[in-house]
Amino acid sequence: MRWLWCLFSLAGLAVAGPVRELGLFTRYNESAEWFDAVVQPPGVTNGVGAFLKTTVDAAAARAAAEGKSPQSIASMRGRWLEWAVVVALKECRRLPAYWQAEFVAVPRNYNDVVLWSKEHGPVVLSCKTSLRERYKQADLEAVALRQHYPGARFFIVTIDADKRHVANVRRKIADKELLALQGIYDETNADELFMLLKTWTLMEAPPGVLRSGKVIR
Repeated sequence: MRWLWCLFSLAGLAVAGPVRELGLFTRYNESAEWFDAVVQPPGVTNGVGAFLKTTVDAAAARAAAEGKSPQSIASMRGRWLEWAVVVALKECRRLPAYWQAEFVAVPRNYNDVVLWSKEHGPVVLSCKTSLRERYKQADLEAVALRQHYPGARFFIVTIDADKRHVANVRRKIADKELLALQGIYDETNADELFMLLKTWTLMEAPPGVLRSGKVIR
């Protein structure tokens, strides 16, 4: 019977998805199960932006098939986008990265995805499936952190279907109407963000900088 137990254990490891494998959860719930069931990490090679949108849309379709309401699905899409970004970073070897990172200098502010570069210090990726007014909150949070890290880089990653809204936020960034955000990337140009990350030397954050967060190596 021992061989049968080992067989089941190996099978469980074979089907484990990235959320479970990387520990991107406080409680592994149905939202995480649906994401792990549909995500296809090798799909990043077809384009980061397409991977992000396809993955989130597939998880939403799975949740809808399970009877979840549009409102409930909308509330889960943001977390799915965070996970998809982390998976893309791992597949593209843009590591280490931190998920839900809290800085000692700005406590109780949890950043979706953070990297640390030799050139600029913190590189913060704020994941927004829908922009609406949320980009303003992302800018305010960036302003607070930039006071402690003047060279930091702050970007929004979104799959908002309203491209007029995306273009409007991009214009506000270019015109310096927003105080700290330096770029916005959606499914049409997310590869440019990943190419930019490739030009920087990514490393682990110095000791004492982060108060909490899950590190992905």
